[in-house]
Amino acid sequence: MANTISFKKNIDSLLAAAIGAVLVLLFTHHAGIGISPDSIVYTSAARALNEGKGFTQFDNTPLIIFPVFYPFFLGTIQFITRVDVVQLAPYLNAFIFSTVIFISGCMLEIVNHTKWLKWIILSLIAFSPGLLEIYSMLWSETLFILEILIFVWLCKKYFSDYSLKHLLLLGLTAAIACDTRYAGVSVVATGGILLLVDHDRKWKQKIIHCLIYGSIAISFLTTNLIRNHLATKTLTGERQIGITPLIKNIEYYGTVLSDWLPFSTLMHRFPITVGLTFFIAVFLIFIYRTIKKIEHNSFEKIAATFTLMYSIFMITTATLSRYEPINSRLLSPFYISCLFTVSFYTVHYIQYIKKLKLKIAASLIVSVLGLVILYQYINNDKETFNDVNENGIGGYSEDEWMKAPLVKFIEKDSSVFETGLPVYSNSSHGVYFFTRRNLPTFPERVHVKDVARFYSYPKSILIWFNNEGNDDILNLKEVSAQKKVTVLHHFADGDIFLCETHSSIHK
Repeated sequence: MANTISFKKNIDSLLAAAIGAVLVLLFTHHAGIGISPDSIVYTSAARALNEGKGFTQFDNTPLIIFPVFYPFFLGTIQFITRVDVVQLAPYLNAFIFSTVIFISGCMLEIVNHTKWLKWIILSLIAFSPGLLEIYSMLWSETLFILEILIFVWLCKKYFSDYSLKHLLLLGLTAAIACDTRYAGVSVVATGGILLLVDHDRKWKQKIIHCLIYGSIAISFLTTNLIRNHLATKTLTGERQIGITPLIKNIEYYGTVLSDWLPFSTLMHRFPITVGLTFFIAVFLIFIYRTIKKIEHNSFEKIAATFTLMYSIFMITTATLSRYEPINSRLLSPFYISCLFTVSFYTVHYIQYIKKLKLKIAASLIVSVLGLVILYQYINNDKETFNDVNENGIGGYSEDEWMKAPLVKFIEKDSSVFETGLPVYSNSSHGVYFFTRRNLPTFPERVHVKDVARFYSYPKSILIWFNNEGNDDILNLKEVSAQKKVTVLHHFADGDIFLCETHSSIHK
């Protein structure tokens, strides 16, 4: 079987890649790339790197909560192009997304299923609402997804020839993925598991190659964690213990999968069943093919293994640690591997049908289901495009923020920052985005030391945005109970307050 890229055989992949790039540019046309608080962390660190400040984020503290490779990547692109990352991001993401689609198409061509199936899968990738959401935002998943595909490709190369070169490249790719997102440990685990269960190698050879691979794969992350500990005495920042039970996370997991399936409205009624059924099915496929020693170097086996490892990682960490509920963004890195797993094995088992009429009927049903999903995706994309074309992508680049009176004020009037008093905001990310000013992060009530520091200032300025919905930080009622709060400037979307301690007022 051919194991190299043929552009001649992948004209359709190039076309799908071009469609994906155009869709990203269309979605970001109104007001540019989507910007969330996470985007601000990446952007500020990339800019700081170019300014010689190292990996420092928007509040002038070391970048800890995320690994450093994605900001490094953005900073490098900015250094080469001399264009700010926010301006360049729509075109950069369009390019990365088109590359993802093209590599996916090349994999499908190598697997050598029918062209019809290849076209359906490529369309499901190019028009995927989940992927288009990712590539319309300045998020690390954009690069992480590409790294995963390169990893899968290199896995196949390595298990085809067992060369040291491909093993080293495999370890390096896993190391980069692991330092792009902490979830990259699932990539490292995928490689390790596949090396260990390989039925074509002796145990001595497997152990040696596992040690070589593992030492390279964890090298970047280990260095990153050591740096984090030296800077802040923590490995990944102060993380809160998870409050979402395991069964609820399985429900969230199943809800996202339901969005990817045909007849998603119906599937949404049984999210736990969907989640458990899919997870168990992938697990059993992995076990069966491992025991039966079936094509260890196939894209099917590699994709299924990553899907399994990533699912385990997400469900486990979401239960043990507190962060946003499992959603489409968090599961997007295994969307393509999930699509490969389902489609490859479905077609594979259709081949076991001996009666031609039944085989044709089964193939037709699979094709129809694929087209039903594609129809759902395109309708979803139309709704999303109409919204973002009118209002911009949700986040700080949305019109609600860009045209807000308070935002316009702090963009034009710098007096509030020049009083000599500490300046806080319940959206320090937003203040940085609109003014490039570095404000300390407004404290979450669970961080007692940060709360005490804020209250310790006799006087401070507080820029408060009404549309910043973070329930974990102190609210105005709590601040007013400890401070005398005076409105300095009032706007429809928020206020600028002077906060004074009661004791200083009585003096």
